[in-house]
Amino acid sequence: MTKYIPVLICVFFTFILFFISFNGSVDKHINTYPNLPAPIGEEKILITSAGQAAEGTILLTIAENLNLEADYRPRALATDLYDYQSVVILLGYSASGLAQTPRSFTDELSRTEQIVKESKRMDLPIILVNLSGGHREDKETIKLFNETAPYADYYIGLKNLRHSDQLISTLKTHHVPTTLVKQLDDISTPFNSAFR
Repeated sequence: MTKYIPVLICVFFTFILFFISFNGSVDKHINTYPNLPAPIGEEKILITSAGQAAEGTILLTIAENLNLEADYRPRALATDLYDYQSVVILLGYSASGLAQTPRSFTDELSRTEQIVKESKRMDLPIILVNLSGGHREDKETIKLFNETAPYADYYIGLKNLRHSDQLISTLKTHHVPTTLVKQLDDISTPFNSAFR
């Protein structure tokens, strides 16, 4: 019987490691897609900013290169949604960008909340995009993300985030399909999949 003790110990530790890794992976797992299996949005697209980061012009260029009909209106209001079939919100707080508007961060947060609520009321799909990854992981951007994520129909972002566990947990809680890409050049495919 003593010659089987090492084997039993190995089997015992194998089961322990299996259950530890299984439980750990379930907590952090999120269904990610290289792109959506079917489009959720239609043109004409409103691209707006939550936090007034300058990356919105990059997203507009991506949309134009994909021949998508889109307008970039970084200061759009909920009352501007009447002319659009989809809403894309670029997440990213910029103190200098916000300084170019007559708004405080509280006003910007309120404007963003009104846009997502009105979009849901009008049954417009909301796509959240974060092009800056770890470069804009300040508390303001995280607050904007937390306020908009419950309303999102799709999220596209970069993988290089320090707070990725928090982001993944929030997206998972709200059942938001997600695509996380390694670099900015990879954004076009999932963005296009949301509309075609």
